[in-house]
Amino acid sequence: MKKKRGIIELAMRYNQITLLLIFLLVLLGIYGLVKMPKQEFPEFIIRQGVVVGVYPGATSSEVEEQLAKPLERYLFTFKEVKKKKTYSMSRDGLVYVMVELNDDVNNKDEVWSKIKLGLQNFKSQLPAGVLALIANDDFGDTSALLITLESEDKTYRELEKYLETLEDRLRRIESVSNLRRYGVQNEQIGVYLDKDRMTAYGLDSRMLLTTLFTQGFTTSGGTAKGESLDIPLHFSVSYPSEKEIGEQIIYSDNKGNMIRLKDIARIVREYPEPDSYITNNGKKAIILSMEMREGNNIVEYGRQVDEVLASFQEELPDSVSIRRIADQPKVVNESVTSFIRDLFVSIIIVILVMMILFPFRSAVVAATSIPISIFISIGVMYVTGIPLNTVTLAALIVVLGMIVDNSIIVIDAYLEKLDLGMSRWNAAISSAKDYFGSIFLATLCICIIFFPLLFTMTGQMYDFVEYFPWTITISLMISLVIAMVFIPLFEYAVIKKGLHDRKEKEAKPTFNLLDIVQSVYEKTLKWTFRFPKTTIGIGVLSILLALWMMTRLDQRMMPVADRDQFAVEIYLPQGTPLHRTAEVCDSLYSIMKKDERILSVTSFVGMASPRFQTTYAPNLAGKNYAQFIVNTASPEATVEILDDYTDRYADYFPNAYVKFKQLDYQNVSSPLEIRFSGEDIALLKQAADSMMLALRGIDELEWIHTNYEEMQPEIRVKLDPIEASRLGITKAMASADMAIRYDGLSVGSVWEGDYALPVHLKADKKEEKQPFNQVEDEYIPTAVPGVSVPLRQVSTVEAGWNEGQIVRRNGVRTISVMAQVKRGYTENSMQKKIEKVVKAEIEPILPAGVSMEYGGAKEADLEIIEPLLRGLLIAVVIIFFFLLFNFKKIGLALAALSSLLLCLFGASLGLWIADTAFSVTCVLGVISLMGIIVRNAIIMFEHAQDLRINHHFTPKDAALDAGKRRMLPIFLTSATTAVGVVPMIISQSSLWMPMGIVICAGTVFAMILAVTILPVFYWKIFGNK
Repeated sequence: MKKKRGIIELAMRYNQITLLLIFLLVLLGIYGLVKMPKQEFPEFIIRQGVVVGVYPGATSSEVEEQLAKPLERYLFTFKEVKKKKTYSMSRDGLVYVMVELNDDVNNKDEVWSKIKLGLQNFKSQLPAGVLALIANDDFGDTSALLITLESEDKTYRELEKYLETLEDRLRRIESVSNLRRYGVQNEQIGVYLDKDRMTAYGLDSRMLLTTLFTQGFTTSGGTAKGESLDIPLHFSVSYPSEKEIGEQIIYSDNKGNMIRLKDIARIVREYPEPDSYITNNGKKAIILSMEMREGNNIVEYGRQVDEVLASFQEELPDSVSIRRIADQPKVVNESVTSFIRDLFVSIIIVILVMMILFPFRSAVVAATSIPISIFISIGVMYVTGIPLNTVTLAALIVVLGMIVDNSIIVIDAYLEKLDLGMSRWNAAISSAKDYFGSIFLATLCICIIFFPLLFTMTGQMYDFVEYFPWTITISLMISLVIAMVFIPLFEYAVIKKGLHDRKEKEAKPTFNLLDIVQSVYEKTLKWTFRFPKTTIGIGVLSILLALWMMTRLDQRMMPVADRDQFAVEIYLPQGTPLHRTAEVCDSLYSIMKKDERILSVTSFVGMASPRFQTTYAPNLAGKNYAQFIVNTASPEATVEILDDYTDRYADYFPNAYVKFKQLDYQNVSSPLEIRFSGEDIALLKQAADSMMLALRGIDELEWIHTNYEEMQPEIRVKLDPIEASRLGITKAMASADMAIRYDGLSVGSVWEGDYALPVHLKADKKEEKQPFNQVEDEYIPTAVPGVSVPLRQVSTVEAGWNEGQIVRRNGVRTISVMAQVKRGYTENSMQKKIEKVVKAEIEPILPAGVSMEYGGAKEADLEIIEPLLRGLLIAVVIIFFFLLFNFKKIGLALAALSSLLLCLFGASLGLWIADTAFSVTCVLGVISLMGIIVRNAIIMFEHAQDLRINHHFTPKDAALDAGKRRMLPIFLTSATTAVGVVPMIISQSSLWMPMGIVICAGTVFAMILAVTILPVFYWKIFGNK
């Protein structure tokens, strides 16, 4: 009967087919590397949105009671809304509700569609004065490109025309999604009323409003119906330009006397005083925000946009220029290119290390498995739709040492069998076949221990780690297949002799580094067996030292970003006019433009920039706020500038705080935040004042403030219902008339094609400013034409104070005390200081009915740490059951499991020496270490078990021989894994360097501890049996 051939033998026998398939798969990987989608990070689902309620004339307290509370209750009826993270900010005439959806919501567009549809019906339940409820679910959309169109001599309308042409061309690019404009200023027609002339003619604003509103209103004229044809009636536009507005008749009598609008008003086409505007390097600018459709290659997207921009720039006048102020394609290209470079450098380093440690032919065989496995893995990722980004590339770098490990085990077994006299063909087949079970089990274990994170992580952190386990699994499983079908074939062809060929050794003694390592190790091993208690004590001490060092490490789960860019946020007191904010911006820009390290400064005055980084949420607009986007010469220059400027200019300008913001991956507005919740605002402010007083005693903190902002002055006008009714004065007409006097009132628009010119009615004030105490002397019209009375006659006018902003979180009034950390100090250390202060000074005097919690970076870190720890715990449980399945003994499985603690010393020591904060990628590094250590434990204990049970060795002899025999495979695996992440460390990436340190230092020290302590540990477990 013919013996059945296995897959390994078939792959060797039909080697041409095997090599062809491998060659084609490698080509697929190379093709995928060029074509597959590239991103800096995975695509995050931003589950945030904002609902804006407009309630003109209402105070912040009225907005809270009449609009914010009902709106919150309505939004909380949606089960998808995350109540704990949803909060509202009530201001005069406005409420902003920042809505966050639950982390398990993946169909956010459907949820927001339901919310928007429901808001239209809900509005009817609100006060009649609520003009609009607007839901913006695009709040989380991130701009791929921010492009400025700037000029010193062109008008905003001319710039907008150029921008429209550019938009039409950009839309032809298939991957372009949303195009949004920012900073556009529209012309308006200002109708400036002359109060003296109106009084002389006996006219009032009521008559003007009635005439202008009705003339500007477009409605249906009906349809003329004939026997065979129906013809609609259309009335021509009343006001085609400002000239026709001036000719509008306001009053006429039966004698033919007429008063036209131009007789009592000055009518001009103008750009109004803006509420906000944008400049780029001091020049007037408008911005085009470009977004990309999901699933596209952003680098290719950027190239196509560049072609359009270059062509369009040639057609523009010399005085108009295009600039990029945020360029994600460039960032992604540099980031991915750098990571790919690090990947190939890692491959080369691992190969060189193997050449040094392994005999040349063995090293060549093992080294070939690395590029083959990597390229085939990339090909599989391309086919399965896994994008290429820094997370998946980091996974590929991490598994380099593990990839070659499978091949090393097969080659090591092959060499051993050759030394035992087996033929090359049988040795090649046997080396893969005999070790397939243990290699598969160890590889599967490493793969599976990453997957618990996909069940415990939620929200953006799930999006971040989603492809990491899959990339690890694909790479290791492909390396297993390569080790089983390619390595036997290649080692058979290349390696002719065993590692200790007797004839060759007698003829010429050669230098072998592995022999030296083995010799030193055996001497050390004898010492450990001579002093077993000391050896185990050293292991326990290393664990205790590791735990001590971990408590001393700084902690920041999401680090700062390495960017040639940073942001500046400028805050002034609520109620500050725009020109004062602009003065601070201009002064700061004048300082910054002299710095050669700064390439450009884009100023957003009275507004926030679009979201140009996923984790940097834009602030709410306001005349007291401004923001800069600053581009620098390099990431290193960014850090230098921030070191120079942050503390120097934070309080440089009177009544202003300048926040220099280094971009980071942590989505919190303030790193330190203490929240007080309750219903009594007075008690909340009492607690907040005590907290701020305590925080001011900590020198490392600055800009200590609350989110309720300053109390705002107001002028309260209370109409006398009897006197006002007698004169025919209503609240609406009185409000409109006062609006005309002070701010102006929109009465319609004039259309020039698709360009709208709002018509604004306002008083023609001779003086720029009017004293507040003269408000009651203003005259308002009565129901009798031409008769006006002073405001004080029909009302009481008094000054008062109102809350600048009332914040509610999770449906409860919540005041947050926030602080910034001075440059050079860490948020984690300051948080610990604050907690001590709170425990000693705040908790004992906290008013009844007021609760307290921490927000900021601590809350963000806890939201990451808790699911990470759950994932880590599940991984440990999985490892235990793998060990139990492998060893069939609970004691031995627990012994092997305890070896996981050996990785802590090296990881902690590495982070401590490098003075690096513990972050989320460190946890990924620790999980990787767990897989490596478990594999080492399996290799060590399996060999000892085989000797003790099948060959009747004593526990001591079995443990001693297991150490001697299995040290080299463990050493080689650890060496290749450690050096494989060296480029990751050298890159100094704030996100990935900590993981590189954990893996490199952790692997080295865990290897040393494992090969010295595990044999002794095994001996002591079975020594009395």
